[in-house]
Amino acid sequence: VNVSTGSTCAWTAKSNDSWITVTAGASGSGNGAVRFSVAANSGKKREGSLTVAGQTVAVVQDSK
Repeated sequence: VNVSTGSTCAWTAKSNDSWITVTAGASGSGNGAVRFSVAANSGKKREGSLTVAGQTVAVVQDSK
């Protein structure tokens, strides 16, 4: 997820679901990138989200 903002604007990124993990870019200022991973899904399709710079980013994972 790419973040575009003013050079002095601080931001954070966090997962809203246990199966989504922010792996890089949990915080920053100015432009940046957030990387995340998702746990394997052996059940039904699931939907979750991240909050990045105050915005909700939807994550949808199909069943295996």
